[in-house]
This record gives sequence, structure tokens and C-alpha cells, in this order.
Amino acid sequence: MRYKMLVLAAAAFLLPACANAQEFHAKFSGFFEVGALNNETGAIFSQGQATLKLKLDRKLQSLAYTLTYSDLVDVQQAHIHFGKVHVAGGVIVFLCTNLGNGPAATPACPATAGTVTGLLTPASVVAIPGQNVPAGSFDALVAALLSNTAYGNIHTAAFPRGEIRGEVRRDDDDDDHHGGDQH
Repeated sequence: MRYKMLVLAAAAFLLPACANAQEFHAKFSGFFEVGALNNETGAIFSQGQATLKLKLDRKLQSLAYTLTYSDLVDVQQAHIHFGKVHVAGGVIVFLCTNLGNGPAATPACPATAGTVTGLLTPASVVAIPGQNVPAGSFDALVAALLSNTAYGNIHTAAFPRGEIRGEVRRDDDDDDHHGGDQH
């Protein structure tokens, strides 16, 4: 009986944490690239590829991420941008950078291939004045993820505006067939 009580207590404790977490993903390709805001380039023929896995905890205001990529040369930085499918948008959070331009504690990007992990918080959110996103607005990041207006982008020395891109979608989203099918 005591064992059952412990199991029930543990389940009751863990359920809210599990229910609060939402998972997202993106699969990157040069074919999904559009270039920078006001400087669209269209698709990029690239051997580069990447996957991004995100775990959102709205209660703790945190977004854990794992970005894995390969077949790129001289990676400069990687971000999540706020923008619709096939449209460029501003950087909302940094995933990694080798340019020293990200918020404190932004990890370095592996030069050609590798995995970067981290935890994004309100302090990670950078301002996008032209899109009405104030610095530190974790709510804006959550809204971008939930409304399918977030995409990942990896920038290289050869393609500083972006070489590969992937639309961020919820893992349980059945509507993954827009510009950048994730499955």
C-alpha cells in the first residue's frame, strides 16, 4: 500500500511538469533558405543539413535545445528567427555564434559539423524593434513557436545571410507540409 502511495505521489508531482513541456523540431536544408530580411536570395544549393530539437517549459520560461549539423564550412552563427514560411524575419534567439555578437553565455558553433546544446531563457531573447519584439520577451518566443512563425537558420562565411533553414514545428503538429516538410 505504501508503495502505491509513493507511486501516485510521484505521478502527481511529475504530471504537471510533463503536461507543461512541449516539444518542437526543425529539419534544415538549403532548399528552404530565403536569405535575410530585405535581401532575399532564394534557395541555396548546399550539402549542409541540420536538425533542431526544442523542449519548451512555459512555467519555467525555458527552452532547451539541441542543434546538430553537418556538411557545412566555416559556420558563423545559428539562430531562431521570427518569420513566416518563405519569409525572412529577425533573430529572436541565438543558438551559437563565433562572431561574439550573441547574449552572454551563447556557445560557440562547431566550424563544419557538430552538436550544440543549451537552455534559452528570457535573457536570451533579443529585441527585434521592427517586429515589435522587446528584448527579454519570452512570451514573444513562445508565441512564435506556437503560431508556426519561428524558423532556425545557420549562417556560414560563404552565405552570411543564411545557408540552411528549417521551419520549427510542434512534434504533434500534423500540418508539417508547408515550405520545409519536417518529416
